[in-house]
Amino acid sequence: MFVIGIDRDSVHAGDDLESHRTSISLDPAVTLRTLFEAIQGMGYLPGISGGKATWIICSSGKQIGVLAQQWAEPKLVIPAETILSQYFGDNEPRLLFRYWCQVDPDNVFSQIKAGNEPPSRF
Repeated sequence: MFVIGIDRDSVHAGDDLESHRTSISLDPAVTLRTLFEAIQGMGYLPGISGGKATWIICSSGKQIGVLAQQWAEPKLVIPAETILSQYFGDNEPRLLFRYWCQVDPDNVFSQIKAGNEPPSRF
């Protein structure tokens, strides 16, 4: 089994009272799509009022995609069918979800995909 560490930003001041670090265990032969389906299925990322939270997905310090509260699945800069063991290789498997407020997730993703900094979240 692969143990993937996950963490996320807080969405408001009271949300930072406890750590958001956790982990998920999956077969190393499953895909990134399966990983993100599992994370969404466990209700890890909080929904926000208005239903339009934008999360930037980071791995090893790189922005690899965007997950939006209003989307059924994330958009990734790497193929969603990539096998976990191939993607993480010898690196410690960890993900960080950066809360990007309610910025248009399509715009955020297009900037990340182009290799640019995402637009300001404020």
